[in-house]
Amino acid sequence: MRMPEETNRRYRKNRIPEILNVAARLFREKGFSATSIQDIAQEIGIEKGAIYYWIKSKDDILYQLIENEGERFIQNVSKIIDEEISPDKKLEKFMKKHIDVLTENVDKASVFFNEHRSLPKKWKSKIIQFRDKYESILRKIIEEGQKEGKIRKDIDAKIIGFAILGMINWVFHWFSKSGRYSSSEIGDAFWEIIYSGIKKQD
Repeated sequence: MRMPEETNRRYRKNRIPEILNVAARLFREKGFSATSIQDIAQEIGIEKGAIYYWIKSKDDILYQLIENEGERFIQNVSKIIDEEISPDKKLEKFMKKHIDVLTENVDKASVFFNEHRSLPKKWKSKIIQFRDKYESILRKIIEEGQKEGKIRKDIDAKIIGFAILGMINWVFHWFSKSGRYSSSEIGDAFWEIIYSGIKKQD
């Protein structure tokens, strides 16, 4: 039995990006546990059962959101370490790219940082891999800066990395595209604050 043409056309359209965007907003507003598939379907304007044509479960939506965001973070900074620029410039670029990802879609950033604990155990190892790889890139840049005399050596590179991420990761909580400061202005200000504290003193 063939589906009516209107139904067939509706299912041919890729709704996954829309499902992920709506789910990210609802997860941020209500929390993952309090958001149902019905909530997502209603917000999009489709039947609950139709969502399962594109995704397997609510857990699958969460995993796709976190995986996609993690890959964006990695891709944005992975090439910086090999660029032919000074390590302090690499660190500045790392920070500003990180803030760009955070502010581009605060709903998805919020899900990435706040809801990863809601993932089923089978997927948590992938998130740990993202975290470890990302922190490793940052630490290598800091260590390079210490070796070249750009960054002070009396503070461990790992501690500096944690301090940087602890500061910039909070941006998505208060950033607004209609707010007073743009993403680039925040990046400039944060860099001034951080580098003034970690640069090698004359």
